[in-house]
Amino acid sequence: MTASKTHVRLSIVVTVYSETFSVKETVSRLLKHNRGYIHEILLVVAPKSSRDSFEICHALEQEYPLVHVHVQKQTPGVGFAYREGMFLATGTHVALMSGDLETEPEAVDRMVKKIEDTGADVVIASRWLPGGGFVRYDKAKLVLNFLFQKMFRILYRTRLTDLTYGFKILSREVAQTIHWEGTLHEIFIETTVKPLHAGYRCEEVPSIWIGRKEGVSKNTFFRNLRYIRVALQTLLCNKKSL
Repeated sequence: MTASKTHVRLSIVVTVYSETFSVKETVSRLLKHNRGYIHEILLVVAPKSSRDSFEICHALEQEYPLVHVHVQKQTPGVGFAYREGMFLATGTHVALMSGDLETEPEAVDRMVKKIEDTGADVVIASRWLPGGGFVRYDKAKLVLNFLFQKMFRILYRTRLTDLTYGFKILSREVAQTIHWEGTLHEIFIETTVKPLHAGYRCEEVPSIWIGRKEGVSKNTFFRNLRYIRVALQTLLCNKKSL
């Protein structure tokens, strides 16, 4: 992809838990749409990932100079993976996504364009905007997701449509100055509501969630209740304590 002038130097944090062909395709599609803004791709790999997954990640590191492998130190939990990735990032902005292809790689370019156009501090991929959506998503979870979005929008008095999705880009200032506490999937809502509550400018772009083709999701129904706790705690806390 031809490079274009942009102030964004993007560190992309990709969490990996035994994915193989999915993480390979994720990296390939990210690089295909790169307009010169990708600064680094950090593959944060869970230490209990399969040997095949580690081999593919290290092969990607050898093939592409922008790709770096980091073995997650604090475990278990995607929250720790996100936090370690944000700490390691050296770009002006940090993208958070997974290596299972549930997070659409092409949406990263749309989020970067939104930053370039608006100067937003945070851009979230939204499954609920026109042009977004869900593929192979459990129907009961879809109803609950819809209700959660309505509740959180009212609580935070925001027009944002997808506060629980972990796929987003944060400015490095946001990523490395806010105190993150999530250890599991509640990090997904935390990385939206804390910047929102702190007064940072948050925007959205549409994106389609597609169910994974390999591996099994670690996000159980009862873990979703942690989202509510984080949302309420953040809303009640002093902005200066974030």
